[in-house]
Amino acid sequence: MDPYMQASSQNLELALRLYLWNTQVSGALFETLSITEVLFRNAIDDALRKWNASQGPGYSWEWTARAAKPLNSMIRKPLRIARTNAETARSNRDSQHPRKDTSIDHNDLVAQLSFGVYARLMPTQDPNAKNYVQRKILWREALQTAFTGRPHDQPQAHAGRVERLHTLRNRVAHAEPVLNVKFKSRVRDMVRLAQSINPDLAGWVSGTTRVHSVVAQRPHSPH
Repeated sequence: MDPYMQASSQNLELALRLYLWNTQVSGALFETLSITEVLFRNAIDDALRKWNASQGPGYSWEWTARAAKPLNSMIRKPLRIARTNAETARSNRDSQHPRKDTSIDHNDLVAQLSFGVYARLMPTQDPNAKNYVQRKILWREALQTAFTGRPHDQPQAHAGRVERLHTLRNRVAHAEPVLNVKFKSRVRDMVRLAQSINPDLAGWVSGTTRVHSVVAQRPHSPH
């Protein structure tokens, strides 16, 4: 409760109302984040399918089965984890599930890879970051084709949005305080990321988010 007590100047009633509001605004954020994450994930997948299939004999669109360089070394461990998780998910399916006994396929693995895995495929300006060179190559050869809706944005602009949204997603997912989040800026990141993938999606994302209306309900004084 410390962050809420500090934000309320040690007023317990207001702190509790802020705590409740925090869960509400986190829920609104997660709604829009989840839409944006799926758009981002699918755009990356589409770009990698096309790129991997163009890498020569032995490579196909199914990059989760055999990825070309430099992607192969970047996702080897995450794919092992994703396959384990996909196998667990399959074994937990109800007996009436339409895919109860089907084999794990590419789409299963794509869905099991975390937002963070995809975020770490994006280029970075930090030369000390893991896979710095590989990320630059992958952007140049493959991933930039996923973000043509904002053609004048620099690679770091796209990557910066993804990084900020990944950080926000983790805060929300772990029920941490979001009292000091710049809500307008983060919604703008989501809208612009969607726009960069497909301009038609920007209005849909901005028109469906509840973030602004919930932010406006932030309690400021006890009743």
